[in-house]
Amino acid sequence: MMMGSLERDYESVDVPPEERPDVNNDLDIPEDDDKPLENKEVYLNKVTRRIKEYNVKILNPLREGKKLLVLDIDYTLFDHRSAAETGVELMRPFLHEFLTSAYAVRSCFFLDS
Repeated sequence: MMMGSLERDYESVDVPPEERPDVNNDLDIPEDDDKPLENKEVYLNKVTRRIKEYNVKILNPLREGKKLLVLDIDYTLFDHRSAAETGVELMRPFLHEFLTSAYAVRSCFFLDS
């Protein structure tokens, strides 16, 4: 059994309508706004406000004469999206060796995103 329309039937419906409504495309960026997104006043104000209001909690003071090493916890130290069931299983291979050697020469600061 064959289903569908005949080719000649497509010709009558494959033409644009005579009267089409105007489309309001609100996703377009106005042409007169050529300033990059990172330089727009509204975003700069948000960043400035966040910097002023952020409360930094220092858990351990920096060690004198040591360089600072900043580490991101997710995926750098732990694979938090794995199917692991315990914290030990989440740890990256050689994590303790890495942290031990890093501590010997640097002050460490951990970021949790």
